[in-house]
Amino acid sequence: MLIVDVRTPEEYAQGHLKGAILIEYQNILSEIFAHIQSKDDHIGLYCAAGMRSGFAAHVLTDHGFTNAVNLGSYLDLLHQNPALK
Repeated sequence: MLIVDVRTPEEYAQGHLKGAILIEYQNILSEIFAHIQSKDDHIGLYCAAGMRSGFAAHVLTDHGFTNAVNLGSYLDLLHQNPALK
């Protein structure tokens, strides 16, 4: 699964999930194709609270992506699995 941090570059620099790439939520559609093979690839999106990642997942789904999932909050994900840092 491709893990995408949709926060700002400043937020990403302060800490992000291991292996996550940065694509700001407003750029998701224009930049995602550089990182995937097809619209059926599994994509997990997260941000600070889950709102921006929800928006990004919705945009991708509206454009035919079949496996784009909002993973929610960065801090919640770290709390659930500290090894992700």
